[in-house]
Amino acid sequence: MNQFILEILVVLLLPASAMTAAFPERPIEIIVPFGVGGGSDTAARAIVPGLEKVLGVKIVVTNMPGGGATRGMIHVAQQPPDGYTILAITTSHFIDAVKPKARHNLLDDFLPVARYQLDTTAVLVGGKTPFKDIKELIDYGEKNPRQLKFAGTSPGGWSEIQTLSFAKLAGIKVTFVPYGSGAEIKAAMLGGHIHGALEEVAETLPLIKAGQIRALAMISEARHPALRDVPTAVEQGINHTKGLTRGFAVRKGTPPDRVKVLAEAVRKAMEDPGYKKFEQENFLHIRKGYLPPDEFRKIWEEEVGVYREILKEAGL
Repeated sequence: MNQFILEILVVLLLPASAMTAAFPERPIEIIVPFGVGGGSDTAARAIVPGLEKVLGVKIVVTNMPGGGATRGMIHVAQQPPDGYTILAITTSHFIDAVKPKARHNLLDDFLPVARYQLDTTAVLVGGKTPFKDIKELIDYGEKNPRQLKFAGTSPGGWSEIQTLSFAKLAGIKVTFVPYGSGAEIKAAMLGGHIHGALEEVAETLPLIKAGQIRALAMISEARHPALRDVPTAVEQGINHTKGLTRGFAVRKGTPPDRVKVLAEAVRKAMEDPGYKKFEQENFLHIRKGYLPPDEFRKIWEEEVGVYREILKEAGL
């Protein structure tokens, strides 16, 4: 038999999977739609070494801030749906799906890969305030509507919505004061310019331990291991446990088998010693982080529904 014909027959007899190029076979890019050094940026960079070990390819993190996290989202939505461009998403994208600032949004144009973090927030007040517990804060808020000043970094975004959610469940009305960074918020609390803020715990812990900032409640299902004496909001009658989600998504149309590969890679990368050390140092291990694509999609839909109601009531 002619050698050329023999080679053709061998190819034809191969299973389809053998004829398909392995994924991934070239570098992958993760688009972080926030600036360098923020929580989403450091989280993505922390998990990348583990992902590279699992996937066997180089992974490049590109920061693309702007448009309230939509600039990076638009960029990914315009790339081929092949799994080689990944969007780092947060709760901000759920909120944007309610009031889209661009022609693309998370629910319509993307597929979930996996959630890998659910950060913990605390109700914090400055050490100069008179509030020693959540009851004193609520009593003041009830007697003085909108006089409580709570700060955040994203007006109309996660920071403000988280604050409004807590206030609504606590039965009080607060005034949201936007600041440019977490550092500015801490300085404002220390200086007595604002009453408090709902912030992630890790970066504020030294000030809490020093008594310069007080933690009145943990927004989580269980008490924080570094703040065992601080009760959860639920323990104090406020049914609020929502945290800041961090995960990955790809453009809609990406082949299911590639999404599956990426999701499994995230799960395995979370067991990498380097990433686990990062989790421990930043107290990101105290809540279940990983969710596979189908479960993560349910969270997308549930969260969007919750924020739709909150935004409607707040007139945002």
